[in-house]
Amino acid sequence: MPAFPTRSPATYAAPLSARRPAYDDTGQGDDTRRTWSVRRLGYRVPRVQFDGTVHAVFARACYIECGDTLLTLAAATLADGPTTLVLGRDAAADLRSAFRRGDAVRCRDGRVRSRGAALDLRSAHTWRVPDPRPSLAAGDTASRVELALTQLAQVRRTHSSVLDRNGAAAIARLTRACRDLDSANALDQAARFVGWGEGLTPAGDDYLVGLCAALGTLVQRDAGRREFLDRLRGFFAAQQARTTPIAAHCLKLAALGHFNADILRAIDALRSETDVPVAQGALDDVMAVGATSGADVLTGILSGFTAWCGMAVMDCRQ
Repeated sequence: MPAFPTRSPATYAAPLSARRPAYDDTGQGDDTRRTWSVRRLGYRVPRVQFDGTVHAVFARACYIECGDTLLTLAAATLADGPTTLVLGRDAAADLRSAFRRGDAVRCRDGRVRSRGAALDLRSAHTWRVPDPRPSLAAGDTASRVELALTQLAQVRRTHSSVLDRNGAAAIARLTRACRDLDSANALDQAARFVGWGEGLTPAGDDYLVGLCAALGTLVQRDAGRREFLDRLRGFFAAQQARTTPIAAHCLKLAALGHFNADILRAIDALRSETDVPVAQGALDDVMAVGATSGADVLTGILSGFTAWCGMAVMDCRQ
């Protein structure tokens, strides 16, 4: 397989300058601001007060640099997350109509203002991780993993990434290292995935987030697994300069054990969901994220289940 790329930190978008644009709080221009509701807030979103700067904006998501984290202002159709503010359906279909990179964003007393929008957080519900459900029998989980592999293979036919094109050997090595609790080898293999691929969140980082989420679910009270996972999480926390700012944020959250709702639902589909169509829907939902991002996350989730559920090392159905 081709060598994994090695890139200097300068390859990636640098954090925004500490000098923030002057914020107009005089009331002038209020008539041009669009007022939207926020339906839900992630449990790590400051509800009362924060200052930030728009880092990047797309049609359905706006990323706001806020201290040492990134908040995501998301369209109503996107998944909840620990640092996500989910807008109501009254928001514009394209967030680029109200936000620009570099815009100052200010929250005071639960009211958020930027150059082009005003948001009210005070009545928003707080999204939290649901309590885990009882586990399926081992054979049922194995069947769910087979189902997920089949669905993933179907998606990969039309939405391929570097993982399914060139990553099978590296995925197998890292999966075996996780299975054997070989932390030194696992960290060496994981380093190959950081920043590997293109986009806001490179495929390799998405894979690592999925892997970490699955292992965190399956660690249970096993001391050996806990020590292994702690070392893996520590490694993720130290990778901020090697990938894109948004991927670095996701790795940092993963290191702390925080994941978006669609990832958690996909894991629940493999571990606990007794209704097969519901499980299929959850797997489809996570794979619908981005062009290949969700499929790359699911590949990592399947690595984790393969490693710690006593299954043969996955072949990824290539």
